[in-house]
Amino acid sequence: SASTANKLTFFVNGEKIVDSKVEPETTLLEYLRLKRGLTGTKLGCGEGGCGACTVTVSTFDKKSNEVQHRSVNACLAPVCSVDGQHVITIEGIGNTKKGLHPAQEKVACFHGSQCGFCTPGIVMALYTHLRKTKKPTEHGIEEAFDGNLCRCTGYRPIIDAAKTFATDIKVEQVKAKESA
Repeated sequence: SASTANKLTFFVNGEKIVDSKVEPETTLLEYLRLKRGLTGTKLGCGEGGCGACTVTVSTFDKKSNEVQHRSVNACLAPVCSVDGQHVITIEGIGNTKKGLHPAQEKVACFHGSQCGFCTPGIVMALYTHLRKTKKPTEHGIEEAFDGNLCRCTGYRPIIDAAKTFATDIKVEQVKAKESA
C-alpha cells in the first residue's frame, strides 16, 4: 500500500523495525550502531575485507519454502537492502546474562579472542555457517572464515573452536591439539 511504500520494514534480533526516516546512503553498519545502539558489530576496514562487521541476514525463500541465511558485510550493505529480511547481530545470538550461543562459548573456551575487536564478526561467520549447514565439515568451517581477519590471536584457536562443530572429525582430535 502507499502508506508502507516509503517505510523500511525489517527485523533486527527478532524485533520488528519500521522506519520512514532512512537515508538511502546509510549502511547497515551505521544503522545498527547509531540508530539501534548495537555496537558489537564493528567498523574495521570499511571495505568488506576484514569481516569485523559480519552479521547474519535471513530471508524466506518461497521456492524452497525455507529460510536462507547468509553472512553480510554490514559496512557495505545499504540498510535499505535488508527490507523484508531479518538481521541477526552478535547481541542477538547470546550474552552472558541470558546465555551464550555455542559458537560464542567455543571461541571463548578455546581462547580464540585476545583484543576482541574481530571476535563478533568471526563468531557471526561461524554462526551463519552453522545455521545454513546441516552437517558442517572441517573444510566448510575453514571456508566460512574467508574474509575474516584477526591480527592478535592468530587463527589456530579460532579454527580449533569452530572445528568442534564439524561432523567429519572427532572432537577428541581438536582437544588433543589444544592440550599439545
